[in-house]
Amino acid sequence: MSVLDAAEDPGSAHIPRLDFELTPGCDHRCAHCYNVWTAQEGDAQAGYDTSGQLSTPAFKALMSKAVRQTGAHHLTITGGEPLLRKDALEIIEHAGELASSVTLITNGSHVTAQVAQRLATAGVSAVQLTLLAADRAEHDRLKGAECFDDTVRAAVELAEVDVSVQVCFVAMRENADQFADVMELCFALGVGSISYNRMSPTGGAIHHIARLMPTVEQIERNLDTAEVLGRRWGIRVATAMPIPPCLIRIDRYSWVSFGFCSTGSHSPNIVIDGTGKVRSCNLASGVLGNLLQQDWAEIHRHPYQREFKRNVPQVCRGCAYERSCQGGCKESAFATFGDHAHPEPLLWLAQDPEAAERLAAEIPQDIVPLRRVITRRPTASAE
Repeated sequence: MSVLDAAEDPGSAHIPRLDFELTPGCDHRCAHCYNVWTAQEGDAQAGYDTSGQLSTPAFKALMSKAVRQTGAHHLTITGGEPLLRKDALEIIEHAGELASSVTLITNGSHVTAQVAQRLATAGVSAVQLTLLAADRAEHDRLKGAECFDDTVRAAVELAEVDVSVQVCFVAMRENADQFADVMELCFALGVGSISYNRMSPTGGAIHHIARLMPTVEQIERNLDTAEVLGRRWGIRVATAMPIPPCLIRIDRYSWVSFGFCSTGSHSPNIVIDGTGKVRSCNLASGVLGNLLQQDWAEIHRHPYQREFKRNVPQVCRGCAYERSCQGGCKESAFATFGDHAHPEPLLWLAQDPEAAERLAAEIPQDIVPLRRVITRRPTASAE
C-alpha cells in the first residue's frame, strides 16, 4: 500500500511510534522553536490550550492506554523541555516498561551524571541533544540561554553510561555555514548520528522567517558536507524535515537519508500532549481528539489526515514527487499562511526571493518569543 493509499484508507489502528510531550515549559528561548503553543495572538496556530497538565499517575495511565491501543513499540519523550517536570524520570521509567525502545529529546541542561545513569537504567536507547554551533557564544545566542557547556557535558555523561547520543542541528541562515564545525565536534564527542533539520517554521517561529530561513544554497552545501564528512567519520545523517526534490536533487546523496511528511501515512508521527490531546505531528496545531475521553480506534479515523494529504500546493500538481513529497512541510505552510495548500515558506521563498520583504510586511518579524518557563529548576507535576 502506498503512502497516499494509506491516507485514503486508514486501515489498522496500529502505529509503531508515539511521541509524548511531558510539558510545554522550557528554559531556553530559541527563536526557531516550532512548539505550537508559542504562536502569537492572530497567528493561524494561536490559541493552543496547554492548561490542565496531568498528574504523574494520570500521565502514566495515559501512556499505558496509548501503547495498549496503538501497539506502539517505540516511544519518544519530548516537550517543551521534558526534564523540567519533577516526575520526568518516573514517567520515562514507565515508558521503558511499556516499549522496547525509548528516545528522549532534551536540551541537555538537566542531564547530570545521576540523571544519565537513571536514563540508562530505565532502558532509554537514545537521547537527542541540540547543537546549533560549535562556538559557545554563537550556540548560546541562538538558544537564548547559556547552555553550550551543559549540552557537551550531557553528551559526555550519556556516553559514559552507554546511552546513544544523537545531535539535532537546526539549519538557519545564521548558522548553516557552521555545520562542518558542528560535525567535527560531534566526531570528537563520539556522536554517531545527526538529525539535520532545516528550519521549518510553526508556532512563534513564523515571526523569524525573514531572518532565519536558510537559503536553498546553504542547505545544499550542508548536505554536501554531510555526505563527505559523514562517510569519512562514520556519522549517520538523516533529514528530519522534508526537503523538496524540486529544490535539491536528493537522489545524488547516498550517505544522507531523506524522508517526507508522515502525516496520513501508515506510520504517522502521532503526538500526545500532557493533557491527553492527540495531534498528527509535533508541528501541527489541529487536534484529532483526546485519549482521556476517547479510544484510539475512534481518534485515528479523524478526517484530518486524509484532508491533509489532499491539500497539495497547485505548483506541485503533476510533479513526479507529488505523492511522496506533497510539497514539503505543509504544517509550516498552514502556520505561516493559514492554508495547508499554500507553498510552504522554504518553497515559496525559493520561487520568489523578494517574497521575504512582503512576508515581513504581512507577518510581524523578529518579535520577542512568548515568555515561557524561565526557571532552570524542575517544575512540579500538576496535581
